[in-house]
Amino acid sequence: MRSFLVIALVGLTTLSTAAVAQDQGSGAWQPMTFHNFQTPSKTDTLQTLVWPDVIREANAYVTTELKRPLNGKNALVTALSSTYRDGSRTIIVSTALSRDCDSGANDAGAEIEPSTCPLRIVTIENGKVLAIKTATGCYADHADPDIPAKNRNDNSFTRFDPVAGTIAFRTNVGGRDVPGCARTYSIR
Repeated sequence: MRSFLVIALVGLTTLSTAAVAQDQGSGAWQPMTFHNFQTPSKTDTLQTLVWPDVIREANAYVTTELKRPLNGKNALVTALSSTYRDGSRTIIVSTALSRDCDSGANDAGAEIEPSTCPLRIVTIENGKVLAIKTATGCYADHADPDIPAKNRNDNSFTRFDPVAGTIAFRTNVGGRDVPGCARTYSIR
């Protein structure tokens, strides 16, 4: 009986280790974190390093075109981001909702769909920026309290594969993945 128990435990341990190694090798999907940049920050990496130009452009549009004061705030710019650690490197993946987005249909009968927005992948090592890659990615707004209940869990997700040197990206809207949002970006 004792040898059966030992064999069973070894088998379970081997299965668990294999499952963990598979998860670590392929990486798990990580929901992107929502950020609102209306409160200026000199220490927020997204505001100071990733999106400062987009924030400046939005501020200029509000003050010069719309002629509205910002009163020490930033214009409404929001972003989604994921951060990964790879040894001594930090990799930030972020997409920002701005005037540069293609937001699709905008009428009373339209279903909610993701916006196609600027996406940046920033690689930092030892406090220095190694690379900033610019592309496009989908942005799903789940922070708006006026959206329908079925869309309150909409989000974009990323997954880092350190062996392949890629970031996979997908967006879920209304409980379904949007095929046009599935992308893979090389960080090499």
